[in-house]
This record gives sequence, structure tokens and C-alpha cells, in this order.
Amino acid sequence: MFFDDQKFLERLGQGIRAERKRHGLTQEELATSAGIHKNYVGLIERGMKAPTIITMQKICSVFGMSLNEFFAQNDM
Repeated sequence: MFFDDQKFLERLGQGIRAERKRHGLTQEELATSAGIHKNYVGLIERGMKAPTIITMQKICSVFGMSLNEFFAQNDM
């Protein structure tokens, strides 16, 4: 099976955007709460940057979920 990195990053970004909106957060609010730069959040959401596992943990923490929960909810 061929793994398409770009498609994965796009799906990851879409999942983060959906969770952020579900929680009523702006990119800036998510970034501040996760301790990352707001521009970085935008790049991740657009599938232009691959977040580290640590960054994903911080983002998931803001959403009140584990990495496992995030990936399971987003069929990844």
C-alpha cells in the first residue's frame, strides 16, 4: 500500500481545523493555549507543515483528548 504524505497532512490539518471549530476556538486561541505560533497552526491546518508528535500532543490537550482519541475520531 502506498502512503501519500501530502494527503495525510491535509487530512490531519482538516481534522485539527474541525476540532478547533467544534471547540469554538480561533487559530490564535488554539496557538496560545498549545504554546505554538498562530501562523504555525494555519500552516498545519492547510497541510503545509507536519507537526511533531509533541506539538500534536499539545494541540490534543487543548481539545481535552488524547492522541489516540484524535486519530480514532478522524479515521487516521
